[in-house]
Amino acid sequence: MKRPFVLFLIFIIRITSGGIAAQEADDVPYLSDEDIAAIEMILPEDIPEEIQEVVNESRSEPETGRQEQEVRIEQNEMSRLNASLPIYHLLIVDRRRCPAYADIGGIRNSLVLYKFKHNANGYLIVVYRSPTDGPVFPRLPVNSRILVDLATARPKTLSEYIDSSAFRVFVSNRAIPAEIQSVLEAEQ
Repeated sequence: MKRPFVLFLIFIIRITSGGIAAQEADDVPYLSDEDIAAIEMILPEDIPEEIQEVVNESRSEPETGRQEQEVRIEQNEMSRLNASLPIYHLLIVDRRRCPAYADIGGIRNSLVLYKFKHNANGYLIVVYRSPTDGPVFPRLPVNSRILVDLATARPKTLSEYIDSSAFRVFVSNRAIPAEIQSVLEAEQ
């Protein structure tokens, strides 16, 4: 009984004295602005040509100050938040702990491209499109759990995911991927 107590006290003393994994707090960020810019990935087909030209011009000019860097970052944010293209969403929800036949809400029926409910409490698959005026966030059923949430401006990306083995982990019925593919082909 004494030995665990002594070991516990030694552990507490080492923690409070900074002996175990004490990290000095400093004001240096973990990633610099250059690191963040290098990590960002912008797909050219998702960016309108006008914005691509502006971003490319701003990258080719040498940076002379903080103000120009902020403008460049703001332009990158604009290109990633491109509102001129609709966003396509694939949502797979686990409804095992939900009331029977629970469904998503908050999406106009005209935006829903495909919906499949597996039995009373099985999974729910929804493919929908956000309009160009902003994203749509559905209300999920109570006690549901999101298994897959994929959003892209390219319907082809969703088609590629539907063809993948990752999607087949959730859906074994072969008719469902074929139906979703036909809906997505109509959108391309």
